[in-house]
Amino acid sequence: MNQAKVGIFFVVDGQLLVDAVPLEQGEPYGNTRGHGSHYDFWESLAPGNDGERRFKARAYDTYPRGRVVYFTQEKRFVLYADRCPKQDKLKWVAQQFGISEPTFARDEHYQCATCNPFFMD
Repeated sequence: MNQAKVGIFFVVDGQLLVDAVPLEQGEPYGNTRGHGSHYDFWESLAPGNDGERRFKARAYDTYPRGRVVYFTQEKRFVLYADRCPKQDKLKWVAQQFGISEPTFARDEHYQCATCNPFFMD
């Protein structure tokens, strides 16, 4: 299995875009460790393939996105995402982060264009 990571992700037409670091390098925030900013990732990405070009052609919050955070006191990973990626896709995301048993959670902050009734491109 891959080394466990924390960070952010986007799912763009079935392609996973990730900004992650090994857990030990995650930034402490209260009783969690995490990494990355969705907007900063989108802003700084230099597209290298068609999926990344599609991603950059739209607002950063157009596509489904989420975050993997480690809760230090509980010793558990939580994968936050909007409701668009189905459970099997979220399990695939967890595998890419090297996590075998995350807790899956929804967060209103992570809403793509499909999930957010107030989305404006």
